[in-house]
Amino acid sequence: MDDVKGHFIVFEGIDGSGKTTQINLLKRRIEENNFLCHITQEPTGRPVGSLLRDCLAGRVKTDEFTLAALFAADRLDHILNDDDGLLKQLKEGISVISDRYILSTYAYQSVRVPFNWVMDLNSMAARKLKPDCHIFIDTKPDTALMRISEGRKGKELFENKKRLTEVRDRYFELFRLLKDTENIIIVDGTKNIHEISDIIWENVSKYFTSA
Repeated sequence: MDDVKGHFIVFEGIDGSGKTTQINLLKRRIEENNFLCHITQEPTGRPVGSLLRDCLAGRVKTDEFTLAALFAADRLDHILNDDDGLLKQLKEGISVISDRYILSTYAYQSVRVPFNWVMDLNSMAARKLKPDCHIFIDTKPDTALMRISEGRKGKELFENKKRLTEVRDRYFELFRLLKDTENIIIVDGTKNIHEISDIIWENVSKYFTSA
């Protein structure tokens, strides 16, 4: 969009891939270069996102089709709401880093529901806001699950080896499908934290160089 002044960077990966650490490191580097930066995530903390979190935690029972629809609704609210929506911040010149966006829904939900239907659900969001880049931190499911077990007590709905393996495979199918239309940066998650951070910065620093 012509009136968007900030940059929109999305982090993707299976649960336990180390996104949170890298998001915080990138925010610090962006701010060190005198750019405003905001971190957000999906599901959001807004009403639909809060319901989604209850579903993922098992506090509310639902089906996979309803989950996919809720993710799409939460995403539109994330983009369009007047309080702290993505478009509002980007138009104000604030760069935004999001922990998950449309590719997460494509990868996670299309394992159980038709892919074309999931794409249709998210077609409005895809037209409203396209990321400057998607950063995918590639981590094997066994490593991810070990990190999850060390980091917190409970697991969410999709945090099992079978589902994470299916999701990781689906991500790579998506990358092949979208390679000509989306800017996707794949980073080896087995490298150490600082190596990963440096690789990410090498790919995005061009957005944060003052003219």
